[in-house]
Amino acid sequence: MKNFLKLFAYVYSMYMDQLEKRIGYRVRFNNIPKAWINSYVTFNMTPSWKMNGIKARGVNYWTIGPLTGDGISSRYDRTRKEYQSWLGAYLVKFEENREFTLQDHLDLAIADQRNWLRDLGDPNPYCEMSAASATSSEPFTVGGYSGTLYESSVCPSHSDVGTKSNNARSRILMAFVTALFNKQNPSLDLKWNNFIPKDIFSEYEMMHLKGYVAVLELEKNKKVVLYGNGAALVDKNGNDTKDYTLFLKEDILEAFRNVDILKL
Repeated sequence: MKNFLKLFAYVYSMYMDQLEKRIGYRVRFNNIPKAWINSYVTFNMTPSWKMNGIKARGVNYWTIGPLTGDGISSRYDRTRKEYQSWLGAYLVKFEENREFTLQDHLDLAIADQRNWLRDLGDPNPYCEMSAASATSSEPFTVGGYSGTLYESSVCPSHSDVGTKSNNARSRILMAFVTALFNKQNPSLDLKWNNFIPKDIFSEYEMMHLKGYVAVLELEKNKKVVLYGNGAALVDKNGNDTKDYTLFLKEDILEAFRNVDILKL
């Protein structure tokens, strides 16, 4: 099985190289802060976006929280700042000839989050992100490419922890995810069960995703969308009780600044 997964990672990575070449760009994360695994998955988002009515093709580069003492990613540990945190980037080529708004770029992440929740067994995957939640914006430049950095305040979403998180679909997905993590950083020896929640303390609880999005213009209809978030736990009335985003802000922005955008 291990050799099969290595072969999968090799072949899939070649496929992703071809997709990047068709778009004309590649994104690379350097010096990933310790709040996340020191590696990232490169994944084709085109089918997921099209399934959600988004006319675009592209690549998702992402990572999540490191392993805790019990061998499970801290993404699933409600007591850790990395709970439900993402760090990543979309390389996207829109297939429509028009101006694209912040909401168009947030819609990429909504489709992504809902698809992930579905894979982790959520029977009613819920995530909403509104451009109105952006509380501030400022110019932002990465590797010579300019754009805008947005801070987002409240994006309600389910967590991915529930009684159906450990299902056949998620186990297969995490085996492939593990292979891609390990290929990107051969010093890792991650296993599929590192990415399946063990302590089921809730049933896909409601929370608030908060964080940062940077939209960078590459050329007409081609963008890089950097994203990084923390989570705020909420009470039954929807009020924040603990906000982990405050502890991740500097790490997120540091990771953004260390991204390479390569023209192919």
